[in-house]
Amino acid sequence: MKYLQVTNLTKSYTSKPLVDHVDFTITKNQKVALVAKNGAGKSTLLKLLMGEVDVTDGNIERRQDITIWYLSQECMFEQHKTVQEVLFDFDVVQEWEHEVELQIMIDKLKLQPLLQQQIETLSGGEAKRVMLAKVLAGNPPMLVLDEPTNHLDLDMIEWLERYLKKQHTTLFMVTHDRYFLERVCTDIYELDRGKIHQYSGNYSYFLEKKAQREENEKIEMHKLKQLLRKELAWIRKAPQGRQTKANFREKRFYDIEDRYDSRKEIRLQESQKLELAVEERRLGGKILNLKNLKKSFGDKCILQNFSHECRHNEHIGIIGKNGVGKSTFIKMILGEEAVDSGLIQAGESVVFGYYDQKDISFPDDKRLSDIVTDPKLLEQFLFPPSQQHQFAKTLSGGEKRRLYLLTILQKNPNFLILDEPTNDLDLITLWVLEEFLLEYKGCLIIVSHDRFFMDRIVDHLFVFEGNGVVKDFWWTYTEYKSAEEARIQKERDEKNKSTKIQQELTPPATKKLSYMEKRELEQLGKDIEKLEKRKEEINQMFNDTNLPFDDIKKLSTELGDVIRQLEIKEYRRFELIERE
Repeated sequence: MKYLQVTNLTKSYTSKPLVDHVDFTITKNQKVALVAKNGAGKSTLLKLLMGEVDVTDGNIERRQDITIWYLSQECMFEQHKTVQEVLFDFDVVQEWEHEVELQIMIDKLKLQPLLQQQIETLSGGEAKRVMLAKVLAGNPPMLVLDEPTNHLDLDMIEWLERYLKKQHTTLFMVTHDRYFLERVCTDIYELDRGKIHQYSGNYSYFLEKKAQREENEKIEMHKLKQLLRKELAWIRKAPQGRQTKANFREKRFYDIEDRYDSRKEIRLQESQKLELAVEERRLGGKILNLKNLKKSFGDKCILQNFSHECRHNEHIGIIGKNGVGKSTFIKMILGEEAVDSGLIQAGESVVFGYYDQKDISFPDDKRLSDIVTDPKLLEQFLFPPSQQHQFAKTLSGGEKRRLYLLTILQKNPNFLILDEPTNDLDLITLWVLEEFLLEYKGCLIIVSHDRFFMDRIVDHLFVFEGNGVVKDFWWTYTEYKSAEEARIQKERDEKNKSTKIQQELTPPATKKLSYMEKRELEQLGKDIEKLEKRKEEINQMFNDTNLPFDDIKKLSTELGDVIRQLEIKEYRRFELIERE
């Protein structure tokens, strides 16, 4: 069932189209990720689909009987309203089940402390979480999401990943979270030089097929080169008497030459992608010593007797929930935040390079070549010569972050501290950055919610658990997560065992659930079983190619209701089971 049909879609701001005669279809239950280089037009394409910008040419056909909800990069809420007013300003919040869904989102995205705050007082990350809660709680048939994982902590990202994976919601989203691409997406669409390349599979399938496509482009380029040589030879010896044919062949020659030169420039750029060369600055014997650090803000403890001595080429990742003190810890190392007690000693040879989460802006009159004066360095970080005289203010958000990162790297630091370096970076830039950091000989501290990035780059983790507790875990994030899940499962098993023993020793009258709640729990099990059966029946009906459109419409509506009822009843059942 088609939800959205794009035909011959074109959007131009200059003579070169940003979106160039694009065709694609989004069908029911597809989960599509749109990937592209920064500045290639991803957000523009989303805005075209949502009708926020006008098309230059082509057509976008949206199914009239479905609702599409959109998570954009910009906050669209009225600034004077409170978070609670914004979230509960739903037409659909007329029945208690929708309020239950909204409460789940508030809990999972940790919005409870923000409910009475006005939108204008929120940080960019807090506003993004409020927007995400609102679009998810609406339970629309289709979601369009622009970077949904930005500004979420790891627990939120993993919850969102599980939620979107199990939901029967059609997705079209921009994301560069590679575990998201691997585990959630059914299809990946790549926007490359204005064209869409479609890959029916997850991230690993995309990488395989993209490599094949680029190899085919090399072969095609070789064929163009051979054809160009033949045409050039014919032009040089063309008889004067056959002027009409000669003119046609001459025009053909120049067309082939243009195509060849264009592809040659592209291949040249791609061949340089993994060559970010920054002069190394050597570290001395003493690097960074942290001894018995303590830091609190009132009753909130950030660090309690934390010690660590950095070694050569050490790559440290920092993880923890939002607000536990990760950025404060970095500022203490850099001397921007005072410690309550303890000692921070940096060696004389240490030169810090700090990339932070601040909003990035460059002077209006500065070009890229003014900000980073080495043209080769710009080119190696994916700013080709044709772009280097562009004004920095015209760059996309991701391109500005890439340029800002380059301003840090060109100072040749031997101790890099990167606070959320992957936000808004495209896949190609991530690959370049990762290859550089894997070869980087200095010390490295990274705060990031990009699980794939952390798994590749860091040797061990500082895990900020809150209340001043920081644990040093020597392995990757995935291994840490597996160890945590095993620990939690062990604690749960021990608790269940203890509870079972206690229940055996406790008279039935002292159980927490009332008689009516026990009856409710029994009935919930039966209801869930019936709803699961009906959901399967409806899905089977959709396999009938002769099913009338009116029946499809009714069944789609019923299926949505069944899925929502299942989620609500499963949530309630879980609540009761937890109290048994």
